[in-house]
Amino acid sequence: MEMNEKEKEILIENLYDSLPITINLKNLLGNEVFISWFLPRLKLIKEIQRWPQGKIDELIEIKLKKFLSYLNNNSAFWRARFSEYFLDLHSSNIFAELSKLPITNKARLIEWGDISQLSHNGAPIVDFCTSGTTGIPLKGRIDEFDMIRNELVYVFEPDVFEIQRVGELLRRKFVLLLGRKSTGLWSPFSEYFHLDAYSAISNKKTRQEIYNKILDNSFICLSAYSSVALELMKYAREDGKALPLIVHISGESISSEEERFIYNTTGVPMTFQYNCKEAGSVGEKCPINIGDSLYHIYRERVLVEIVDDNGKRLNADEEGNIIVTVFDRTAMPIIRYLTGDRGRILSKRCSCGRLAPLLELDGRKKDIILLSGGESFSILLFRSLFAKEIGLKNIAKYQIVQNRIDSLQINIVPRKQISSEKLKLIETILENNLKMKAKVAIRKVGQIESYLSGKNRVFIPLGEYEKSDI
Repeated sequence: MEMNEKEKEILIENLYDSLPITINLKNLLGNEVFISWFLPRLKLIKEIQRWPQGKIDELIEIKLKKFLSYLNNNSAFWRARFSEYFLDLHSSNIFAELSKLPITNKARLIEWGDISQLSHNGAPIVDFCTSGTTGIPLKGRIDEFDMIRNELVYVFEPDVFEIQRVGELLRRKFVLLLGRKSTGLWSPFSEYFHLDAYSAISNKKTRQEIYNKILDNSFICLSAYSSVALELMKYAREDGKALPLIVHISGESISSEEERFIYNTTGVPMTFQYNCKEAGSVGEKCPINIGDSLYHIYRERVLVEIVDDNGKRLNADEEGNIIVTVFDRTAMPIIRYLTGDRGRILSKRCSCGRLAPLLELDGRKKDIILLSGGESFSILLFRSLFAKEIGLKNIAKYQIVQNRIDSLQINIVPRKQISSEKLKLIETILENNLKMKAKVAIRKVGQIESYLSGKNRVFIPLGEYEKSDI
């Protein structure tokens, strides 16, 4: 099956000519010209998730060739790099040519700095900086045209956003940003609610302001870090508030028990994309596999490879390091980039009907509990085990700290009385799951410090603890 002319027109037209130059993030809300341009594209992107792989291969071969040719023609840096590794951009196998390039990482992007970045005829540029919670912050940039033209569709791609309703949403603010600001895709359609030590979710007055904001403005979507959304949902149950919201979370991992808790509270499917600021959206969490770290890869915009620690490409179902190549980011090109996460691409087809392959995400390389003898244990699995035993409704926050190779401390802020016998039993269960290679101590505390961004420090691994003053 091949693409028809209409599909080619929408998906592979000139990078800039299809989007009126007058459109930008500041005038996007209710812009009828943009809405008329956007809706057919969104409809097609939703359909693409069910395209057979052969049709996808045709699309991404064209997109990859156009992308690499654009860089070669417009950047001395990339032209020299392609020449250094003998890339033939006219090859009949452009994927083999791409694999000639070495894998890059955040340190390399920082080293390259501005020389690897591009601008296009004075197009607006959005600068960003990664949080630094997983290492050294990276200063980057994205072309605003790239953002609007290529990435906004993925806000509305999840099935919970029905295509018939998206036009109405593009004409109003429908998202509440809770504790986190947005200078990007969400900004035209959202309002921001500030959270800090003086306006915390634990404060009943603050919660009432949040509830009123949601109801008075008919917000249908809540965007927050998973720990913030989880805390609000705990209190919503206690306050007897129904919040039938689409909860959108990103930028922070979530355990299966925590995901189920949020879903059971709202009764509405969540949206949770696997992304990073450097690459944008890589995939969307499968809506029917609640509690599992399974993401459908956006094949039409990103090429995902799984490699071992030596850079050798692995087969389907084999776990390794995730590297991505993004076809539609030109201001700061991302080519064979090591995300810092681990996972595997599954060979099985998902029962949800999407044909896009499933990426099973195992978390960041540093998000593991280190054990003696070179063994390790997934922190997400550990969090799920802990949450199941403690009962999320019984605690406001928690934090897991590995302070030694044979010791973990779990700090909890209780919301209900938990007996010492219960805590001791939970400690024993967790220690058994760790094969008795580490002692677990649960400690009640009055508060747990968050990052300035509002993100909770749910896990402090051994290496980070040794450098801290905790």
